Amino acid sequence: MTPPLWGPDSFNDGAGMTRLINAANFVHDNMPNGVTWQAPALTTEDAWDVAAFIDSQPRPHKAKLDRDFPNRLQKPVDAPYGPYVDGLDPAQHKLGPFQPIRDAIKELAARTPQAPPRTDHR
Repeated sequence: MTPPLWGPDSFNDGAGMTRLINAANFVHDNMPNGVTWQAPALTTEDAWDVAAFIDSQPRPHKAKLDRDFPNRLQKPVDAPYGPYVDGLDPAQHKLGPFQPIRDAIKELAARTPQAPPRTDHR
């Protein structure tokens, strides 16, 4: 049996699967059941659409999300919960486009040398 993708028994709103980039990569590489990352059945665009649909559904709330990533410049660009340091629309952090967020974080990090930006974003 597979865990539910949304609803009260699903992953919470702070889980890695609520990050669109993670979810889209997982969907692309694993859905429908039985496919592999070497031979995906979905196009990249379809995987992103499915992931956005899944991530937009209701799910349990994780307490104290505002304490995740104390260094906001190291927060993943697709973290779907604030606070954010870049001044961009919270919806953009959830659904993209993500490159303007990367650019804003890079610019902010250049002005804050003690806090380098994350380099492991896809």
